[in-house]
Amino acid sequence: MIVNVCPAAVTSASPERIWNVLTTPERFGEWLGARFVSAEPPGPIRPGQVINLRAPSLAMQWPVRMDVRDMDPQRRWIDLVVFLPFGVENHEHVTLSETKDGGTLVRFN
Repeated sequence: MIVNVCPAAVTSASPERIWNVLTTPERFGEWLGARFVSAEPPGPIRPGQVINLRAPSLAMQWPVRMDVRDMDPQRRWIDLVVFLPFGVENHEHVTLSETKDGGTLVRFN
């Protein structure tokens, strides 16, 4: 079964500030609810990188893997494939758009 949703949120933080959090794997816990384990290769996210996390649920620490497929820092978008427990794959296209007030519209397509 395929489920397609497009959550979005607006924040008063600047696109540059949000981009910094989204491209620093060690900070993923600030927006994902999962603990950073490793990035291969280490460093800021880039295409081809694999990010390993642990997500708490039901008194367990579940492994989660994120593959960075593509990104465009100039246009502020990232394509990820997130591999969750039980064979669930989540294809994410994350985009940031500056609001007229200098904040950020964050979309997860």
